[in-house]
Amino acid sequence: MLVVTSFTVQQSDTDELGHLNHVAAIKMLEFARDDWYERAGLWGGRPWSESENLGTIVVNVNVNYHKECFLGEALEVKSIPVAMGTKSYTIGHEIIKPDGSIAVDCEAVSVIMDMEQRIAIPVPESICRYFPSR
Repeated sequence: MLVVTSFTVQQSDTDELGHLNHVAAIKMLEFARDDWYERAGLWGGRPWSESENLGTIVVNVNVNYHKECFLGEALEVKSIPVAMGTKSYTIGHEIIKPDGSIAVDCEAVSVIMDMEQRIAIPVPESICRYFPSR
């Protein structure tokens, strides 16, 4: 399931060089991942009841910066499920510039954690169904 989230680079997103700051890019990717969860019916990565006391935890983020993004640019972030493990899953992202070129690509690996036991648990079917077969 591909989800596209739109952003415009704000003054607060730029650094002293006048381009999108790496921290602001990571925040865009996080908001886009939340958008993916919401559109999949898994708002905030919580496809379970509150009583289950589970949470999604990002355990690895691999980001590649290819092109600068500047103040006022309208960007799109494409988010798509990439890979599924037993206890982890990967969502891929691309930040696309107005000309269609890829400015940033990223893969974020997450696990589902039992918040009481503080351990990763197998990924629930409610998330697995969106990913390519193992």
